[in-house]
Amino acid sequence: MTTLGIDTSTHYGTVGLVADGNLKGEFTFNARESQSEKLLSTLDVLRNEVGVGLGEISRIAVSIGPGSFTGLRIGISTAKGLGHGLDVPVVGITLTDSYYSRVCEYSGPVCTLISDRRNLVYYALFDGDGNKVLTEESTSIAKLEDTLEDETGGIEDPILLVGDGVADNSRRFQGFENALLAGGRLNYPSGAQIAFLGEKIDEEIDQITTIEPLYAQRPIAELNWVNKRKGDNHG
Repeated sequence: MTTLGIDTSTHYGTVGLVADGNLKGEFTFNARESQSEKLLSTLDVLRNEVGVGLGEISRIAVSIGPGSFTGLRIGISTAKGLGHGLDVPVVGITLTDSYYSRVCEYSGPVCTLISDRRNLVYYALFDGDGNKVLTEESTSIAKLEDTLEDETGGIEDPILLVGDGVADNSRRFQGFENALLAGGRLNYPSGAQIAFLGEKIDEEIDQITTIEPLYAQRPIAELNWVNKRKGDNHG
């Protein structure tokens, strides 16, 4: 079984192909502009590089966030379009689960962190057994420190912080008590990791008609519209 993984939830886009637990290839691109066009062209380059035809793809896994609202819509709509065209199942993977899966052998608590453009971070907290004890939420870094102290204060192992939110705010996280910061590629999204997680989902599951972005908070455009309506009502 060959699984295509897509992640466009951050300012890096990434696509990966895996087959029966083995990595075929992965490409990453700057997704700050023209993300939709870059996603499809990068997928074509990847397929040609590893010699995988569209007809050989048997499942598509796509990141559902949290992350960039525009990026998530692009990735999910592309995955759905390909799924319909190829008549293959589509499954959604949270970015927090993807980041956690890359450090799951760590025995202590893990906090996955994703940057938010409003100087906030999305986070989820996993305990030492891999249970997600705090689900996806958006918060300030100052409030996050208090939250993590409350949740892990009695735990001896340091909490491991991982994700693009760590890479973007490393100086601010260095002041956290009893915390370790992941480094390098662990802090960047991976289409291959999305594909690996998608490959593990039961083959009978197909979310192509139900998959939706995971919005940990309302999009900026929606908040601006709500605030404008409030202003108009009080005008």
